[in-house]
Amino acid sequence: MSSETVYFFMTLIVVTLAVRFIGPLIGRPRTPWRGSFIFGLIIAFIGWAIGA
Repeated sequence: MSSETVYFFMTLIVVTLAVRFIGPLIGRPRTPWRGSFIFGLIIAFIGWAIGA
């Protein structure tokens, strides 16, 4: 597995969990898993595209 793939999945996991669980700490309703995952996927893809 290449380093770009590792960074892609690390970013995906961190962003997905952050969107899911940090929102309630700042007074927002909890984001559903599907929305969190899609947002994490978009951010990870942008990071992969810039780094690749």
